[in-house]
Amino acid sequence: MNDLKRLTPWLLVGIAGVISLVVLFDRVYPLYPRHWTIDGGQAEAIALEALRTLGDPQPGSYVTVAPETDSTLERRLLLARSTAESESIEDSKIARRVFSWRVSVYPPGAPVADWSHRAGISFDGRVLRLRRQIKADVEAPPIDPAVALERSASFLRELGYDLTHYDAPVVNSREGRVRRDLVLRYRSTEAVLGDNLPYGLEVTFAGDQLAGLEPYLDESDRSAVSAAFQSVALFSQLNFLVMFIVAPFVGVLFLRRYHAGEIGVSKGLRVFFAILGAGALCLPLIAPGMTENWGFSLFSRRQVTWVWLTQFVFVFFLPMATTAFFSWSVGESLCRERWSAKLAAFDSLYQRNWRNATVARASFRGFSAGLGMAGAVLALLAVLAPAGVSTLSSFVTDGFWFYGPLPGLMLLALAFAITTYRELVGRLVLLPFLSNRLGLIPGAALAAVLAGSVLFPSFSLMPLSWALVCWVFTSTLLVLLFLRYDFLTALLAGLTLDIALPAVFLIRSGNAGIEIQGWLVFLVVALPMLLSLRYLLSGKEFVYRYDDIPPHVRRIAERERQRVELETARRIQSSILPELPPRIAGMDIAHAYLPASEVGGDFYDVLALDDGRLAIAIGDVAGHGVSSGLVMSGAKSALAVQVTFNPEVLAVFETLNRMVYQSARKRLITTLCYALVDPLRREMTFASAGHLYPYVVSQDGRVRALQSTAYPLGVRPELEIAVTKESLEAGDTLVMLSDGIVEAHPENSPEPFGFPRIEKTLSILAQETVDKVRDGLLSELERYVGPVPREDDQTLLVLRIP
Repeated sequence: MNDLKRLTPWLLVGIAGVISLVVLFDRVYPLYPRHWTIDGGQAEAIALEALRTLGDPQPGSYVTVAPETDSTLERRLLLARSTAESESIEDSKIARRVFSWRVSVYPPGAPVADWSHRAGISFDGRVLRLRRQIKADVEAPPIDPAVALERSASFLRELGYDLTHYDAPVVNSREGRVRRDLVLRYRSTEAVLGDNLPYGLEVTFAGDQLAGLEPYLDESDRSAVSAAFQSVALFSQLNFLVMFIVAPFVGVLFLRRYHAGEIGVSKGLRVFFAILGAGALCLPLIAPGMTENWGFSLFSRRQVTWVWLTQFVFVFFLPMATTAFFSWSVGESLCRERWSAKLAAFDSLYQRNWRNATVARASFRGFSAGLGMAGAVLALLAVLAPAGVSTLSSFVTDGFWFYGPLPGLMLLALAFAITTYRELVGRLVLLPFLSNRLGLIPGAALAAVLAGSVLFPSFSLMPLSWALVCWVFTSTLLVLLFLRYDFLTALLAGLTLDIALPAVFLIRSGNAGIEIQGWLVFLVVALPMLLSLRYLLSGKEFVYRYDDIPPHVRRIAERERQRVELETARRIQSSILPELPPRIAGMDIAHAYLPASEVGGDFYDVLALDDGRLAIAIGDVAGHGVSSGLVMSGAKSALAVQVTFNPEVLAVFETLNRMVYQSARKRLITTLCYALVDPLRREMTFASAGHLYPYVVSQDGRVRALQSTAYPLGVRPELEIAVTKESLEAGDTLVMLSDGIVEAHPENSPEPFGFPRIEKTLSILAQETVDKVRDGLLSELERYVGPVPREDDQTLLVLRIP
């Protein structure tokens, strides 16, 4: 019931969008082809029948049918409609010329320019144009103007034209090199464009042969009107070019994450082949119409169709499919890191599991939001019309889908490909990528601007400035849907927005077959909602099972789990290793601990005893990482406990050897250097079990290593230790370190930092404070090895005898 309450506003949004589409469609698109009663196949039959009046085409001719739109004429008619006396201009005869079918006939093997017959058929089946191409070098006797007038009138009446709607024809002659042609111009009495823009019909005779019929419109300022379309056309090309810019950008992100094991490719490959499949479905059907004006002189008209088809696969669908493949792979990885729940509904639908409330909610919201957005676009255009903002019916049909014999199927295929590409790049890649770097609000705003303006917007309008505003507006709504809900909601909303206006064009036609295609378009887009709607109140949610999680996501999760465990171990180790004060029992102390990874194997401690002595220890468990860290923690804890009960050198080594032998026998060699220093007597008792010898540095720069040799801890059940006592002098510096300092080397050289460099550096720093001795030795080490990762832990203790 709560789901139903939450979705009620979306139901109202969808209803409002449908009402807006029904009520405002005629107002925003007054010149849409409201008399669309014939399809391409019917137009071809009408054209071929009418062309017989000019002479039968050759047997085996290649026939193409393509829709033709005159955006400039529609723009003029809309400007004329804005005047009070032209309110019914959509019912005028000239308005039928905005949309037409162009039927071209090519002799066998003829190139594009050598068509033999061409016809223009209005969407309600009227003949607008009828031409037979008679080349200028073909001889023919002249025709008497009176005979031409009689034949012309008979020809027009046969085609269904009422000559009472036209002025008396004006006869013009054109003298050619081998013949004289006549042009009879019939001016229409309709004059809805005003007296300065006459229009009507032209009947042409090539000598005494009837060449055909053409509509005419005397336009002295056609270039000025066409200029209004330039910015929109240029921006449309920019969207096409951006695809080639986005592909390498997302490709680089893909390669980085793929090599890091953060990306899977199975779903991305399915997206890739789905978009290529959409192209394979529609391209053969739209290619004949799309290539009508493509002039490849080396190929026949039929061959041009296949040449264009092949080229378009490589310059449009292949880059789009590749970009979508990269975008899904990268976008899924980005979203799994931050917004994994936003992919749940899409994953469920992808697995053909729509029997749950997760898919039902997302698909219902997406479809309703898309309808609401389409209605909002129409409402916005209606409101902005007084400010000079306009759109054209021909803009809606200015897409590949309009050129096929099955426009509904073509619309679905192309909308699927383009919407999937746009949403994957805009919502699944740009949004998380920019949000991670700029913050959520700035990143989301920039993603909305980029996706809305350069990723194939859903609609076109003029001027370009207002078009950008509207594009960013709808893109922002899609971003908000993604952030508030999920990816499936945004994807279905974008797809519904893309198909809504073209589908309404199909539904509003007068042809039953075309109307059905329009309804089927809506039905297919609504299919996820219709399949899952019955489960809306089921309470059944899509829950990820382990098998549902892609392998690369499992790797990411496992890596994150290991990172958390290592971070926890590091914090525990940091709490075990002491932060030493700068002075204990009168001795100045400086120390440094640099682990090679999150968890290291070195340990150290300096403990003040009740009798005034200091217990100093430094040790190293072989390797680094969790296992070394565990042994190190045990050894460090055992050391602290043993020193509390009996700090003597022999007792400490016996206890730690027994602990290491029992817990990590021979597996993780552990070295230890332990010393008891009496600052008052200036004496040191120490021993070393496999660890580096400690150094004593006198104030005059003499450096001597205090030797003591024994097996490392844990190698034998009983450890033989030689305890050594040394006398010290005031101002002597005691230095204890781990082998990570000695063995460090540059990236391209096997030569280690080594004992000679350590001893030379200590000699130079003999009179410095303990902090400067520590910092100086580490600086010299860094200067020598350079910026390379540490291969082993590096630990350093520096103490000054008072």
